[in-house]
Amino acid sequence: MSQDKVSARLLRTAVFITGILVFLALPFLPGRPKQNGVKPVRILLHSEEPHEPNEPNESNAPNERFLVAFGDSYSRSGFRTNYTYTRTGPGVDDMQRTERPKGDRVDAPSALNPIGNPALPGNTSSGGNNWATYMATEFNTTLTLAYIFARSAAVVDAEVIPSRSKSSFSFAQQIVHFQDAIGHRPHYAAWTANNIVATVWFGFNDLSVVSHKGGQARALAAANRRIFDLSQILYDTGIRNFVFIEVPPKELFPSHQAKKSNDTHHRYEMVAYVVNRWNSLLRQNTIRFRKAHPDAKVACVEVWDIFYEAFLRPQSLGAPNSTCLDPSGKGCLWSNTAHPGEKIHQLIGARVAEEAWG
Repeated sequence: MSQDKVSARLLRTAVFITGILVFLALPFLPGRPKQNGVKPVRILLHSEEPHEPNEPNESNAPNERFLVAFGDSYSRSGFRTNYTYTRTGPGVDDMQRTERPKGDRVDAPSALNPIGNPALPGNTSSGGNNWATYMATEFNTTLTLAYIFARSAAVVDAEVIPSRSKSSFSFAQQIVHFQDAIGHRPHYAAWTANNIVATVWFGFNDLSVVSHKGGQARALAAANRRIFDLSQILYDTGIRNFVFIEVPPKELFPSHQAKKSNDTHHRYEMVAYVVNRWNSLLRQNTIRFRKAHPDAKVACVEVWDIFYEAFLRPQSLGAPNSTCLDPSGKGCLWSNTAHPGEKIHQLIGARVAEEAWG
């Protein structure tokens, strides 16, 4: 073989080897952009359902808030769910439940009507808006949907202190109404621990039943403790924000003021005593509940000063005096002898909202 052919073959071999080395070295050359790894793509079959995230992200998180209110005539709005209930006894399960037929279904709270039904301001004892409807319509920074399960004449638990009304639903029974309506977090009320508050306002009727009876102190203590036993059910359901509201100074009510001058049995003083006793127990039990649930927000709201300031300075709220009545709830402090009108309720609503959302 000639010397020229050998040289040509060696040159081709060198070029080939050099090309291979350059190709292998390309990924390691400085300044070359890195290639992203290839990610597998999973095709979702029609028979499969996408999994929901455990926690809603910011884009899916609900913008609305939820108020669930338990109580008596001071809190009621006339709200109805799509179940009707007939009380058959004092126990929590002593109710007959019937689902409303499709033609008789009622609206849930929405942006159009934040209390759902009836039309605003609802069927209240104030003559107009009450503190809960004010929370839903005025004292909020975002849409607040109010599920108001409160009923007139309600007591905490009729097996502890019986209600004077055989058709009224206790706090224990109102919790069942809540569980049936939205406790399971339906799509139309997909509440979370971060956007719901439970307000609990009882004691008016419990005090009225036992104020002048033997064993009063024991019964009141048991009923007050029962508030927090029942609130544990709400906690177990997922609620982490609780507001307990004290009983106002009933001695200021027109019904008691009228009896004051002719009272020879110390009934006026007894009313003041049992209210103070109840509220003291409520504060103590609120502290215990808060300590037992460090992951929850728990507050006890005082309202005595709202009532006293209104009573002592009625003109500051546009009322001519401290005892006049106005069924519309607008011109006087009171809508009737046992219930405040809109002006006092508005002040209560502002305070509860501050505790709930502040």
